[in-house]
Amino acid sequence: MKDRVFIVLSWVAFAHAVIVLAGVLDGMNNFLPIPTSKVGRFYSDYLSILFTGEEIIAYAVSPTIWLLSYVVTGAPRILPWKR
Repeated sequence: MKDRVFIVLSWVAFAHAVIVLAGVLDGMNNFLPIPTSKVGRFYSDYLSILFTGEEIIAYAVSPTIWLLSYVVTGAPRILPWKR
């Protein structure tokens, strides 16, 4: 049962990491202080809805899930489709 829970959590962590990486890369590519692309707007809305402006927590979610998965199951499952 715990293995299935961590498979779902690893997919959530992977999707979150992709969203954060795309948002950070889009922000590095943009010189304006406000997001102008659709990716930038989605990323800023995603952070403001889920993390209420606490970016450090947003950056720490995926590594925390991977670390917890490693401690509990013995596999970090950074790529969820790999065993």
